Amino acid sequence: MKTRLIALMTALAPALAMAAEAGSGEALKQGLMFLGAGLAVGLAALGTGIGMGYAIKGTQEGVARNPTVGGRLQTIMLIGLAFIETLALYALLIAIIILFVK
Repeated sequence: MKTRLIALMTALAPALAMAAEAGSGEALKQGLMFLGAGLAVGLAALGTGIGMGYAIKGTQEGVARNPTVGGRLQTIMLIGLAFIETLALYALLIAIIILFVK
């Protein structure tokens, strides 16, 4: 728990320092936009990574139980992984929109 808090503070430090340095509302707004974009991409990458791990785990267990359906399970898994990866790309798109659209 303590290391997670330290990691979170380390991740937030640049955005907060940039916002505090200028002292204006615009700098704070921009710093929070950077923070939001970074959190969006980071949490999306974390979620999709966990989801992909579970998908691959399930496929491996299915193939171990019934090796004759390995090809079908692999095809279904790859389609599912493509959908999961699309979620990460949507988060990246949202982060880019947050950063460049005012």
